[in-house]
Amino acid sequence: MLKDFFIKRISFTISKCRCKTFDVSLHVIKINKLELKEHLRRNIKLALPVMITQMGQISVNIIDNIMVGGLGGKYDNIEDEVLGKTSLAAASLGNSLFFAILVFAFGFSFALSPLIAAEDSKGDKKMAGAYFSHSLVLNVTLSVCLFLLITFLKPLMFYMGQPADVVEKCIPYLTIMTFSMIPLMIFQTFRQLSEGLSLTIPVTIATVLSNVVNIVLNYGWVYGNWGFPRLEVAGAAWGTFVARLVMMIFLLIVLLNFKKTKSVLKEASFKVADFKKIIFKRIASIGIPTALTSFFEMSAFSLAAFVCGYTFTNSIADQELAKINLAAHQIAINLASTTFMMCTGIGVAATVRIGNQLGLKDYKTLREAGWSCIMMVLTFMIICGVLFIMFRYQLPTIYLDNQDVINLSAQLLIIASLFQMSDGIQLVLLGALRGMMDVKIPSILTFVSYWLIAIPIGVTLAIIFEMRAFGMWIGLGVGLTASAVFLIIRYNRQTNKLIRDNPNVKINLEDKLKNI
Repeated sequence: MLKDFFIKRISFTISKCRCKTFDVSLHVIKINKLELKEHLRRNIKLALPVMITQMGQISVNIIDNIMVGGLGGKYDNIEDEVLGKTSLAAASLGNSLFFAILVFAFGFSFALSPLIAAEDSKGDKKMAGAYFSHSLVLNVTLSVCLFLLITFLKPLMFYMGQPADVVEKCIPYLTIMTFSMIPLMIFQTFRQLSEGLSLTIPVTIATVLSNVVNIVLNYGWVYGNWGFPRLEVAGAAWGTFVARLVMMIFLLIVLLNFKKTKSVLKEASFKVADFKKIIFKRIASIGIPTALTSFFEMSAFSLAAFVCGYTFTNSIADQELAKINLAAHQIAINLASTTFMMCTGIGVAATVRIGNQLGLKDYKTLREAGWSCIMMVLTFMIICGVLFIMFRYQLPTIYLDNQDVINLSAQLLIIASLFQMSDGIQLVLLGALRGMMDVKIPSILTFVSYWLIAIPIGVTLAIIFEMRAFGMWIGLGVGLTASAVFLIIRYNRQTNKLIRDNPNVKINLEDKLKNI
């Protein structure tokens, strides 16, 4: 079978591909050992708090999936082997649409942090306050518009070839999750303000608190414990909604009483006369390309969920097979998202590091900073890929105990282990190019990678060759690899151009280490 061929071929080339990729990276990077050590130290200092925060945010989704997958199984007080995979499939379908829309909003909000940081370095609190107020209005307006968009799209799910009982469970879950978008985007605006002022601890505490609230409420609402009504899949959504509401309120209270953020917030005005078109344009010029870049990737993975759950016939066997593929896809994407979100911290480090060196006009160090971040993410993702392969049968059991789903998840994790490196590299390079204010071309490159390469290959293998989720994931892996290659070429070309057009004055090693 074609599927068996791919499994054997992928397994055979894993170690070979890793070695080649790492060797290439070492060949490109020629950095003094002391410089490299300082680069890595600086990267870790910037990346670690963000990685912890991102892990806190993705944990909410992980907990939701674990508890939903446990319905009718080992976490539940009733036994029903169909309930767990059906519920997890419903969550997968709902999340695929919700997160495709959400990442667009998140990407747009990312414009605020560098703008706040720039004004903070100049001590211009009035301008920082103006950026905050304009960004908050834009983000809330965007969240409301996207809420209406999802509300409009929900009924269409019944006509997309998905199992009927899965869609029926998905709709109430998605409805409640959509409501959580508004408090989440308010939180995100305050988060970008906080991180732009180099304050990461309040955000980290807020995400930890939200996880505690989410676990407690999920345990009550999903399974009907502690006197809570048994809401199953919808219960997970309600737990997430309340957790995000608590997270938002907590961060608002902290930042409104924190000296550094309070001084900026005092300057924020929400009078109509104080809103300026030029400020909206400045935010949009960074936010829209960044949002589109995030959307192109996530929408490809969202479409993948619908492809995985596609039913070829109305037979009961085909319906159950679709549920298995959807549930396995959700487990694999959930685990892969965990490592991806962790790498976001390294991407942020790349943005900040390269932005700083761009300001200093030290373009050789700028190039080195980017490559050092790539080395970090490559090392991290290789470790994650090895762990995925080693524990590919154990990790899915965290979510549910359906053997068919576990076996398929294990196959998908083999593919995930391969594109971990590509995913990490392209994430860091997008951050690096953003630090160079290069956002439009990378956005186009991601569109080509996902929608002109990944989707056509994935859909062809999944539907025409009837490989379902396995075929779709091969397509996604190819798309991520294409994105990584395109962005490496772009970064290499742009940094070489900067060095060529702006030759650096020679700096002695001691001074350079201080500036890194």
